[in-house]
Amino acid sequence: MKKTENSQRTEIRIYSTQHDISEERVENIYIGEYRFLAGTHVITYEEFFQNEGNIPAKSTSLIKIGENFIHIAKKGAVTTQMHFEPRKKYHGTYQTPFGSFDMVIETEYAASCWQEHEISAKLRYFLSLNNCPISKYTVQIAIIL
Repeated sequence: MKKTENSQRTEIRIYSTQHDISEERVENIYIGEYRFLAGTHVITYEEFFQNEGNIPAKSTSLIKIGENFIHIAKKGAVTTQMHFEPRKKYHGTYQTPFGSFDMVIETEYAASCWQEHEISAKLRYFLSLNNCPISKYTVQIAIIL
């Protein structure tokens, strides 16, 4: 990942729970870049995973954390835009190596907190794909500066 001017290396910890399937909390840790642009915290990082047939795949992810919203964009093996604002519905597309899905996100809760060495965000939302309800999710994001 290319380092941009005024960015700093950061650790990104993402904890997620899919409530309707399992209450098990999943943790992912990434190393990325942080910068503050036009009043918004911007974090970029790369996700690596195994595709069908154990073929390595990569997506570049971008998280924007503003005062009243959280936006997550992915480009690569998985491509999508996800926008979270409290009590709002977002329509988009979730593209994977296995196909493309119409996506609806209904955000129940989205909040963030900024401290000197950490930015944290929490989301609760409902996800539907191709008009089928999938699950309720809770996601916590910690950006360690």
